[in-house]
Amino acid sequence: MCCCFSAAFAQIGKQPGPGTASAPQSQQSVRMPLLMPDDFSFLHLVAWRVEYGTEDAENPLLEGVLPWDSGGIGIHSSIFKDPLTGRWKTYLVCTPPEETNEDWRQPWNSGNDGKRRLCVFDSADGVHWTRPELQEVPFGEHKTTNILLRLDQGTAAYSSIMIDPSDRDNPYLMYVLREKSVEGKPPSGKNGFYRYRSPDGYHWELLSDVITGPISGDSGFIYRFKPDQYVAYYRLGQPKQPGDYVPIFEDTARRTIMRATSSDGIHWTQDQSMLLTNDALDHTDTQYQELVPLRVKGGYLATVTIYHPISQTQDLRVAASRDGSHWWFPDRRPALGNAPLGDYGGGMIWSSQNLIVENGRLYFYYGGTEGTHRELVDSLAPSKSVGYLEDVIDRGAHFLPFNSALCRASWQYDRMYALIAAAGGPTVGIALTKPRELAGKKLFVDLVTRPAKKSSVSGFDGGYLQVELLDANDRPIPKFSRDDCPPVKGDHHALQVIWSGGGIMPKEASKARFYLKRVSLYGFDYRD
Repeated sequence: MCCCFSAAFAQIGKQPGPGTASAPQSQQSVRMPLLMPDDFSFLHLVAWRVEYGTEDAENPLLEGVLPWDSGGIGIHSSIFKDPLTGRWKTYLVCTPPEETNEDWRQPWNSGNDGKRRLCVFDSADGVHWTRPELQEVPFGEHKTTNILLRLDQGTAAYSSIMIDPSDRDNPYLMYVLREKSVEGKPPSGKNGFYRYRSPDGYHWELLSDVITGPISGDSGFIYRFKPDQYVAYYRLGQPKQPGDYVPIFEDTARRTIMRATSSDGIHWTQDQSMLLTNDALDHTDTQYQELVPLRVKGGYLATVTIYHPISQTQDLRVAASRDGSHWWFPDRRPALGNAPLGDYGGGMIWSSQNLIVENGRLYFYYGGTEGTHRELVDSLAPSKSVGYLEDVIDRGAHFLPFNSALCRASWQYDRMYALIAAAGGPTVGIALTKPRELAGKKLFVDLVTRPAKKSSVSGFDGGYLQVELLDANDRPIPKFSRDDCPPVKGDHHALQVIWSGGGIMPKEASKARFYLKRVSLYGFDYRD
């Protein structure tokens, strides 16, 4: 083995590879610990604000232009910065173009579902991508392509790739969902996840071990959190429940995200405590598709794709969890919504395997489709009795071609959502933390305040944050009360709070009470 690969392997334990769902060590200090409702014992006149993702100025990053990918590129993908080479790799589902529906298997599917190929792309910066010319799978007159797996062994989607440091000859490990294609069946004849290994990420060998357990034939992504801890977040349809609205044209009720674990990556057990499904706070047609986790201080952040059968569209939410099994939404509204129909992302937003943290930003790569999941025509039909009746015309296709491109959006890594005053304006919100041993610690906050209102009075209704310290009996501590805390204003990622009594918390300190006026509190941290 060359010395550069030996050096790279020495670093694997120090930096996360693809599929570990972790940010690089260099980014660990960028954000405060995870902020969730269980940090507090009392919340009054406050609410949760979710930040909207910023779409990349270079979108679309990659469009299909070749005979095997010009019908769609980017869905159900794996994207990462390779720790062995320093270059970016992405493994995308690609489909050929379909200008008409003449060869569709009416009335159910377009031909796209049976022609999904797994293709690899390279990049130096994660923005500008090239197609390596390989001799693995030819296409028509093209003797070299970037196609990795043969279609006569089934379609390929939902690639999950990770680096296995214990295998120096074949460090790349891939799970991929293979299903019946227009040319043949999966290797064992059954739809499901198959494992492959590779020395370089371009040439893949099928492993003989057969996956057993609940993820044997479902869509989703797989992670290797530790050498003996594999975790899969996958999707299943569930029986319709009272109160669910499932349109007559929708074939699957209550798509639900589940979690499974494994010690060897082969034999899987369902996590009975994990079930992310439509609840009383969702619209009655809401369904869940994909969950992509990222381990942070104090728990996990995640993006969750949400499917809306009525409009046949799919958008993105942000979720948080302490343990990776029980998830909470700061807001049920999308953190990345759909573009106008006909633009990339106007129909559906499909996740990739990894959330990527680099240079203080969290990047979400996605396959954005121009069109909807299936063809629907909404109209308002006049009615003599009620004025108008909503009528939905369905042409019958189970789903349309996913004409998509690779795109990305990003957030500040430490500012995906915040606690704010619910009413805004002069109304102050209050948040009281749970008791902790605070003696001798310092309090740091991550916040942004709103500017003062346009007024002849300087500073009128400007935003601020104040904090007072309480003892075990909820009594304000002298010199550390609200009046002893000068209002904190501005844009600060890690600002220490100072009282008239100083910046070190006294021995009596047990709780912190935050007063929020026109301010976004993204996090706080007690530090020695």
